[in-house]
Amino acid sequence: MKIDHFAISGTNLGEATEYIESTLGFKMQKGGKHEIFGTHNNLMGLKDGLYLECISIDPSSNKISYPRWFNLDNFYGPPKLTNWICRCEKIEEIVMNTSVDVGKVKKITRDKLNWKMTIKNDGILPFNNIFPAFIEWDKNSSHPSKSLNLVECELYHLTIYHPKIIDFKSNLKRLKDDRISYENNNKIGIVAEFKTKSGNKILSSF
Repeated sequence: MKIDHFAISGTNLGEATEYIESTLGFKMQKGGKHEIFGTHNNLMGLKDGLYLECISIDPSSNKISYPRWFNLDNFYGPPKLTNWICRCEKIEEIVMNTSVDVGKVKKITRDKLNWKMTIKNDGILPFNNIFPAFIEWDKNSSHPSKSLNLVECELYHLTIYHPKIIDFKSNLKRLKDDRISYENNNKIGIVAEFKTKSGNKILSSF
């Protein structure tokens, strides 16, 4: 298991895009629509193989009959980092061996991309929505980062804050990454620090 990408939410896509671009100093690329969730996105490829996704409710989408992923139905305020997504293999097996409810595995298609992902029925991920979603890319589908122009930016450090951090960490035993630290704290959120030529930049859920 490894970090795949980060989701930055906004009440609209323009604000979320501007937040990332002004913070990191790089332009995002046009993404697409997730019709089954009524959302749309823009993307930024990072030099370490990760990517950033800014996402919001698509105002042109038809009414959907279930909550949107990443708890976007309840998002308000300025854009911020809200979620992170971990790539894995044998996603069904991982879900079965995870003690918290990460949702059901759903097959998703967008343009030429095909993947399976854990989706909660209420749209809210475990541990107050800061536990990662799990994703497994189809072996015949190219990873999004392969089609993006990579910018001179890479993940330097990710910090997870939660009062139940021991339980949180115990459900991610397959994730080995020295860039991640877990802090037992009454505040709940995630902070991602990125390394650029002009210095380190922060995207945060706070």
